[in-house]
Parts: sequence; C-alpha cells; structure tokens
Amino acid sequence: MAGPARVGLTAITIAGVSLTRRGWWFLGASLIAFIGAYGGGRQELLYVAILLLALPVVAIIVVRVRRPRLAVTRAFAPHIIQAGSTTSVTLAVRNTGPGRTLPSLWRDTVPWHPFATAESELKALEPRGPRYRGNITSVGYDLRPPRRGIFPVGPLTIRVVDAFGLATARASVGDAQQIIVTPEVIPLADTGLSIPAGDGESRLVQRRPTGDEDDIMTREYRAGDAMRRVHWRASARHGDLMVRQEEQRSFPEARIILDTRRAGYRDLTDEDGDDAESDAFEWVVRMLASVAVHLRRTGFLVTIDETGPAQLEEIGRGRRRTWGDEEFLGRLASLSLTDEPTPHGVERGSAGPIFALIGTPEPETVDWMLAQRRPGELAVAFMVRNSSALDMLDRSFGVPTAAPAIAQRFTDAGWLVVPVRSDDDHAAAWEAVVVETGRARGTA
Repeated sequence: MAGPARVGLTAITIAGVSLTRRGWWFLGASLIAFIGAYGGGRQELLYVAILLLALPVVAIIVVRVRRPRLAVTRAFAPHIIQAGSTTSVTLAVRNTGPGRTLPSLWRDTVPWHPFATAESELKALEPRGPRYRGNITSVGYDLRPPRRGIFPVGPLTIRVVDAFGLATARASVGDAQQIIVTPEVIPLADTGLSIPAGDGESRLVQRRPTGDEDDIMTREYRAGDAMRRVHWRASARHGDLMVRQEEQRSFPEARIILDTRRAGYRDLTDEDGDDAESDAFEWVVRMLASVAVHLRRTGFLVTIDETGPAQLEEIGRGRRRTWGDEEFLGRLASLSLTDEPTPHGVERGSAGPIFALIGTPEPETVDWMLAQRRPGELAVAFMVRNSSALDMLDRSFGVPTAAPAIAQRFTDAGWLVVPVRSDDDHAAAWEAVVVETGRARGTA
C-alpha cells in the first residue's frame, strides 16, 4: 500500500459565533431580573440584570476576537485502502496567529453517518515565532470506510468556548482530502486451471470422466505438425491422427466480461439517480476484484471487457502485462454503472477461460457474451440476483424476472451458470468453479 499522503496548509474560514445553552439561560435570567427590578422597584435586581446580560456579551466578544488562526495538514496511512479496512488519519494542527489560542474542541468531517468524528479536546497552542515552542500539535483517529469509492474527508471543524461556557465559535480549517477506497478482495481457492500450448494456439483442457491421460496430452493433427509428435495410441482410438501437446504456456490468458449497464441490475429503479447504489453491482465489482487478482497471482494475463463504455480499458487491455494490483483496485474505486450502450462486434477474445459477471443483462448484451466463448473453453457466468428480501418483495407483487431464461441461454451455450444473491459469499460462489475444474480433471 502507498505511504501517507499529505495536503498543503490552508487558511481558516469562520463559520459563526453563537451562545451556548448556558448563555441563553443567562440572557433569560437577565430579562427576568430586569422585569423584577422595574416591576418591584428593586434597584439591586437591576445590577444583577446588567451583570447577567454583560457576561454573554463579553463571552461573544472574547470568542470572536480570540478566534484561532490555524492551518492543518492531514495524512492517511495507508492512503488507498479496501472497504471495511482501517486507515489511520493524522492531523497536524498549527497555530499561525500571533497570540495563544484558547483550548478548543475538534472533529473531522467524514462522508458516512454520523458524518463527523466524536469531539475531542485540542490543547491551547502557543503563537508562532522563534521565541515560542508548542505552536503545533498532532491529533488523529481511525477511519473505517464501509464501501468503495473516492470520498472527501474534511474539513476539520474547531469549536472554541469561552472560560464560562457561555459562547462558542465554530470554524472550518483546511480543505477536504480525498481517500481512495477499493473493493474488498476475497481470497479464492485454487482451481488448478491449466492451459497447454500447441503451435501458438492455447485451449483450456477439460478432462471428462470418460477420457484418459492421452486426451489431456493430445489434440487433432494439423497441417505442418511434425510426424514425431504423432501420438499413435490416441490416433488408433480416435480414428484420426492425434499429436502431443505437453508444453505449458508461460503466460496463459483469461478474460473477464463485466456488465456495467444500469439496465442489467434489477435493484435499481427508473427513479434512482446517477448516484444510486446497486447491491448486485457492488457484489459484481468485489467479484471482479477478487477473480482478477486471483488469476493474475496464479500466472494468467487477464483481459477485462465491459458491456458499457470502457472505464478500465487501459488497465484491462493495453497494460495487462504491467498493471499492479493496487493500480487496478484503485481504478475499481470509481467504477460505475452507465446508461450508454457500446456497440460490440462478434469478435472473440484470446483463447482461455472466460468469466462473465452479470445481473440480468439485456438480450443484445447476452447475444454478444454468448458469442465470445470458443468451443472447448471453460466459460463461467456469475449471475447476481436480488437479495432474499427483494426477491420476496418481487414475488409478493408478482413482478416477473428474466433471470431464469437468461440463465438457460447461457447453459444451452455450454456455459457454467452460477446463480448468486447480492448477499452471498464470494468465496462460496467461486467453489462452483473449483468443482467444475476438478471434474474436468477427473478429480471430482
């Protein structure tokens, strides 16, 4: 992860001065004393009324005049974190004014409920200058973002209270600093995917229980193959010339297709704005992060295709041999749904396993996805449905769903369909791929 990230110093902006509850009580008591003084002819009450009125007024003047002149430097460690993880936020608060500040209270603004940290004490700071020390102090807290995204943290809010607690002044210090929250990466089990190479073309080998070791090591003879590679026993069994293909590709390839079209997610309605959240899409993004990182760490070159306008094109394609996990996950922090269609051709990607992460995509999107699978390749579609609560609500109102028909189309085309809900465990969903690849190798 990246080290602490810092922002520059910024000037203070005064938010306002007001009386505390105690100050309002003093004003009320002053009013009652005035009424008693004039109504009852009690001159001593008039002095009391003046004193009760003067104290809040003086308090307002004090907090207004003694308002702090501060600057803040905010640092995150780490600056890029996964959703649900914790980062330490350190704020260096410095007195830039010529006088000593009053003791005050501080809290930082955060984008999640309750939208600010708890108030904490900020000690009085000495004035700036070579003769003084102690004009800077550090405060901090732990931040635990609940979801992915790029969020502003700050500004810092300072609340100054006079010695009698009658008046308070609030001030906002510094600007907001963005923090990058990536989707959580769930550890996935090893599938044992293997991709042998034969004359420059790779195919995922799927050994069925009806085959044997010769089927794994051979393929059909092609013009130009050397006769020394002919596997005579397999040729006799199949009735056609078969050649050996024992070599493993140094860089096997895998492809992930991501549905980013808003129309593909049932938990979004037409009334939802652009900032609306989809639990199903968030499940898809976490699965994308987990699968892509898992495949790359097991030696695959991963290509990512989107059904909407490309948001990950540079990372998913042109730089697929060099992008790092942190760079990739950082881009996923801002990945969003789109209404804009992208015209797709029927060209298939490179050979290798293919994984589709979808909700309930539109028919034309399904047509394009089905055309991407090559014969003999492993193709898996993780199809996210509504959570249990939303499904029950749909059924109670008789809302139809296209999910079963879409799943059947994928199944008929030779795909392994893994139906999941938006609250299902990602590692458990991946187990379906583990079982399938184990069956292909004859071990399950």
